[in-house]
Amino acid sequence: MISTILSFFVSVYHSLIRFLAHHKTYSAFLLVIISSIFLYGIFSTPKVVKETHLVTIGSINQSVKVSGQVQSSKDANLAFQSTGVISYVGVRPGDTVQRGKVLATLSGSDAQATLLQAEANLSNAEAVLGQLKQGARKEEIAIKEQTLDNAKGSLDQSYSALPDSIQNVDAVTADVIKNKFAPLFVFSNSRYLLSFSSCDQRLQSDIETKRTNIENILADFQKKSSVISNISSTQTIDTTFEAAYQSAIMTNDLVNAISNLLLSSCSISNSSLDSLRTALSVTKTSMTTLFSDITAKRSALISAKNAYSQASRDLELTKAGTDPYKIQAQNALVSSASAQVASARSGVQKTVITAPFTGVISSVDLSIGETVSTGKTVISMLAVDSFEIEAKVPEIDIIKIKIGATAPVTLDAYGKAVTFPATVTRINPTASTEGSVPVYKVIVTFNGNDDRIKQGMTANVDITTESKSKVLVIPSRFATILDSKKGTVVVSKNGKEEVRDITLGARGSDGLVEVTGGIFEGETILSPSIGDRQAQKQTN
Repeated sequence: MISTILSFFVSVYHSLIRFLAHHKTYSAFLLVIISSIFLYGIFSTPKVVKETHLVTIGSINQSVKVSGQVQSSKDANLAFQSTGVISYVGVRPGDTVQRGKVLATLSGSDAQATLLQAEANLSNAEAVLGQLKQGARKEEIAIKEQTLDNAKGSLDQSYSALPDSIQNVDAVTADVIKNKFAPLFVFSNSRYLLSFSSCDQRLQSDIETKRTNIENILADFQKKSSVISNISSTQTIDTTFEAAYQSAIMTNDLVNAISNLLLSSCSISNSSLDSLRTALSVTKTSMTTLFSDITAKRSALISAKNAYSQASRDLELTKAGTDPYKIQAQNALVSSASAQVASARSGVQKTVITAPFTGVISSVDLSIGETVSTGKTVISMLAVDSFEIEAKVPEIDIIKIKIGATAPVTLDAYGKAVTFPATVTRINPTASTEGSVPVYKVIVTFNGNDDRIKQGMTANVDITTESKSKVLVIPSRFATILDSKKGTVVVSKNGKEEVRDITLGARGSDGLVEVTGGIFEGETILSPSIGDRQAQKQTN
């Protein structure tokens, strides 16, 4: 069998030789083809052309990409953070308000006075600290002594004006209660009652209670005022003047309550009360003048006391010199005064309700003069034509996101070419779990109104986590990444290739990477070899 096969191949070989010997043209052509194939296999190794890139200065942006659905902004039920009497209501149901607008306030005179006093104390403490650090000269001590003398003179002058003011309060309040308002009340069963029929029983009861309560207070005040004079001690004058101030306030409250009753819509038509209304007008004028006078005297006294106290402390500390322990103690006073200012500012803020967003007022459940309690909803508002996106961010990315970060949004309805500006406004501090991955809710709010945005649309959010400008950047594909901070690049210099170590910075979402060291602007780098690219892919 084998001999037969060998005979067949020998016969074919001899036949091919005879054919080529008789057909030399075919023989030459076949030889050329075979030689070309052989030479191509030897010398035709493909030459790899590497891509180049010029190192430049540019910008780099990092971002976290998330998705969610468009939803309406939340409604808000607003309440005061402290108890007090309503002094201002600036909105009605249906009003459109801008974010930050003051909607309502409590009577904040005490809170405002506390803040002013705290700020004055802080300024004084800081000034004294500066003086201690600087040291004192004789001239400075003389100036402080003169300032103290001037403050003492102003304080004495304020005290000298108080006895007359106290007597005036005594006279006016007694005239109002005992004379002008005498026809309005009858005394029965240890209680003062209105002498005429009232159409508002609640207000009538309030007036009768005020009139009954003020009787003993005025009697006690009149005892004190009857013995007050310019030679009385400052402590006695202080006590009596404060009693005069409280008496004026209570009398004024009673006058206002009676005015509200006599001028109410249900009473105005009662002509039998016209004479009382006429007397009321004169009384209100007297009380206005009285209240203006005593308030001015009180403010002047407080200012004079503060000035005298501050001048005394200034002189004492100026004489004390720059003892390190005194400076340390004054530093503590400055810190304490700063804390008091922060606390006082917080107290003022608790007396104000402001709009948390732009929207429409849906309900107002308060009125001027009403007393409200902490936490009671008094104003509700709705966000109109304002939308936001609730996105879920994995815990690995949440630490990169900050409130206020820009977050451009694209909506599937309009495609990636249309971008809507938005901002991160809230981050839920607690996580939920999806599968085995903890995620946090991030609220992204659109900037302004846009009629194209509809509730329920699918949104794609690109939250900016870091942005740098004027830094050295290269495409990441031109670097061989070794770890988060190190890598290598191939630099082309004078026709030669040089592998150089580089230090990496931020990585952008657009394929760029920051280089903080190893190469310079204007240098040319080459793309890595195939083997380097495969290694980089495995590293990434």
